[in-house]
This record gives sequence, C-alpha cells and structure tokens, in this order.
Amino acid sequence: MKVRTVLSLTVLAALTACANVKDVRDRDPVFYGSSQRSAEDYTNCVAESWKNLGVDFQRKEVRNGFELIVQGSMGVEAVLTTTHWKGKTETRLSTRIARRDQTIIEPANLCL
Repeated sequence: MKVRTVLSLTVLAALTACANVKDVRDRDPVFYGSSQRSAEDYTNCVAESWKNLGVDFQRKEVRNGFELIVQGSMGVEAVLTTTHWKGKTETRLSTRIARRDQTIIEPANLCL
C-alpha cells in the first residue's frame, strides 16, 4: 500500500513539473516588440536564427500569426508568439527557464 502511495505521488509530482504551451505563454514576457515585417516574415527570421544556434523548436500556426515552441526535458521551455492585427505585427517571448533567455532573445530582437 505504501509503495502505491509513493509511486502515485512521484508520478503526480513529475506531471505537475511539466509545463505546457499555455503555462509558458501566460507568464510575463522576457521580450516583446513590434515589427514592420509580416508575422510570417518575422517568424521565419527568428526560426532561421534559432535553427543556426541549434535551438530545437516547433512552428505552429495560431490565429493571425505563428508560434515557435521550444521543448525541453520537463515540457515547454519557451514560446514566441507573433501576431498581425490591425496593421501591426507584435511579438512576445515568454520562457520558463532563465538559462535559455539570452540565447533566444537576441535573435528575436535582431529580427525586428
């Protein structure tokens, strides 16, 4: 009985530690900005830069734009959301793990 309880608590703790896209997206952004580029052009620029840096990510279409999602061993580490709305392209980058911040912020800033 005790083994089951310990095992259940361990599994629950592991699942709780895993972050999903919504969890990370809802955090305060570590970077945000506005670009004259279209959402697709800006996302392509950041994606190419991240690829050259060896950052592993997935690209996903969202309403009026795109997201780049960086996965880690404990779930989602970062989410870059770029949307075009009322003639403006806005981007915001939220991360869960601070060690990744500068590596992925710099290309996001340079692509503006």
